[in-house]
Amino acid sequence: MELLPITDPLLRKEPKEYDFDTEGDATKLCEDLFKKMLELGGVGLSANQVGIDKKIFVFGDGDKLTRYIINPTIIGLGDEAESMQEGCLSLPGVMLMVKRPTEVTLQYQDVKGEIVVETFLSLGARVVLHEYDHMLGQNFTQRVSKMKLDRAIKKAKKIKLQEARQAHKEQVYV
Repeated sequence: MELLPITDPLLRKEPKEYDFDTEGDATKLCEDLFKKMLELGGVGLSANQVGIDKKIFVFGDGDKLTRYIINPTIIGLGDEAESMQEGCLSLPGVMLMVKRPTEVTLQYQDVKGEIVVETFLSLGARVVLHEYDHMLGQNFTQRVSKMKLDRAIKKAKKIKLQEARQAHKEQVYV
């Protein structure tokens, strides 16, 4: 599983439904996605971000919270929303203020194909909605203005350049 850049065409299209009749139990796939998410330092990861064209995402902290979400559908959104900084593994270093509902109710299938209805609040709702965007062939950059996106990309490049310069200064020459 290799992380795709945000410009990859697979991330611009809606992934295919996971078919339990032909593909069977999804436990191993979800466990592998979750492991990759933790390896990358994320709190959520969609299958299409690593080249798997399926409506699956995982999220959690690797400790108390682990969720495997397959073929999700939003069935309700709360009335309240808040803006918070978001980033995406597929666009490293870029942080954007994104306004999202603070509550979402999702219908999805678990790894065995059973239907689950669950409501997520606060940060959980934000992560679910961020990953759900990937299920639509969208991403968080489409939720802000072009000017804000350009500014965030410029800032990320500047920070990366400063880090590279600092690393160069710290090298020991013999």
